[in-house]
Amino acid sequence: MSIRVIAIGGEPGSGKSTLMKEIIGQLPNVEEKYKSTKLVPYLQSGHVYVLGKYEEGEVFSGTDRMSMAAQPEAIKFVDALPAGSIVLYEGDRLFTASFLEHCVDKHDLQILYLSTDKAVRQERYKERGSDQNEKWLKGRETKISNILSNFLLMFNVYKYENNTLEEQKEILESVNIKLAF
Repeated sequence: MSIRVIAIGGEPGSGKSTLMKEIIGQLPNVEEKYKSTKLVPYLQSGHVYVLGKYEEGEVFSGTDRMSMAAQPEAIKFVDALPAGSIVLYEGDRLFTASFLEHCVDKHDLQILYLSTDKAVRQERYKERGSDQNEKWLKGRETKISNILSNFLLMFNVYKYENNTLEEQKEILESVNIKLAF
């Protein structure tokens, strides 16, 4: 039995953090406080490990709260987990080609790509008071596009539309199924 890594990615405003907060809310017996190894905060619920940090009221959370130097430590953390563990994360810090390629090589990787219409993302930017400029947003779109077209990763990508609450409920149900062996 291997380690399953579930990476949630998408452009800013695609609902990654909102979905993750819903998932965390449904996990049984979650430790109240975040544990941390060197540079890698996480929650644990049995054999499920949620990387990143989610504080109430934060817009930008998850792995985006981790240090830029966290990736090598995250690799060590994931590789040292017992067989049968599930690692779940979202956010830009670990949603990189190098981290994902390591996971596809060593573990059972599933990439959940949240796709949203540009108009929906722009409305979400307004709602959360985002001040991310167009150049930065375009860079994130390019990064995601490169990951989705990466030959080593493309067969591990599951695409979900996330424009409405109904679609988010369907994604949540799918993730809950993936969290069980």
